Amino acid sequence: MKKIIIFAALCLSFLTACDKEDLGGSNIHVPEFDYNALSETDKYIYDHYTVPYNVEVVYRWNQGDVSSDDMRKNLVPPRESQVEPFLEMIEKVWMDTYTAEVGQQTLRSYIPKQILLVGSASYNDDGSTTEGTAEGGRQIVLYSVNDFNFELEQIQSYAHVMHHEFAHILHQNVEYDAEFEKITPSYSSSWMQMNDETARSKGFITAYASSSADEDFAEMVSIMLTNSPEDWNNMIESAGNAAAVEALRKKEAIVVAYMKNNWGVNMKDFQKEVVAAIKAAVRN
Repeated sequence: MKKIIIFAALCLSFLTACDKEDLGGSNIHVPEFDYNALSETDKYIYDHYTVPYNVEVVYRWNQGDVSSDDMRKNLVPPRESQVEPFLEMIEKVWMDTYTAEVGQQTLRSYIPKQILLVGSASYNDDGSTTEGTAEGGRQIVLYSVNDFNFELEQIQSYAHVMHHEFAHILHQNVEYDAEFEKITPSYSSSWMQMNDETARSKGFITAYASSSADEDFAEMVSIMLTNSPEDWNNMIESAGNAAAVEALRKKEAIVVAYMKNNWGVNMKDFQKEVVAAIKAAVRN
């Protein structure tokens, strides 16, 4: 991967004699490029990701560009013919919906700065697959791009990944109410031994939500946003016992208040917008 790093120096007016100080030369060279010489895929990335959001999309890579764990899984890059359609879907169900809510500049300030696309699936030791991972709010890796075919379930799943990871970025910048993790404090690393139905009976929206308070919060945000109000309410009301339903409703209330008070997002309206975008992205 080739990366261009641009350093900028800013002299503030209150700094004494800033305009007279010799800071020396720079050996940094930012090469020019011919936009018209780019492939159609690279033009799309430049116009839709790089310019508006300062996001680097990597789809040409070697094994050394991915993590050591991923190298062990013998992953392959995506076919270029899949890249633009896949990124269009991500743009519609995640970037466009958030931009409509908080504005392009706010999203640009918090959005992860690199998206790495992987063509093949990432298989786990238990036989399951991982569709996306994130690293420190700076990079998101999305897998199985070569298998993407615009089916509703696929789109909903990738939308869930993006909204889940972005929820982490939001709460890392502005903490959610500490009361949230007190509602169901029985978090455990053995979440993989549960299915989602069992997890809901314990007050967690998914099994993964039971792994930690932060994952619980991100799952509440992302599952709510990627399911219709009817499906969301059915998930909660089918938890199987009154205590679990009450716990999930308390978490829901904290999430709704957090998004409204800190980011100006009305979760009920946003939920409808994301679900509509997911449905509109389906092609078959």
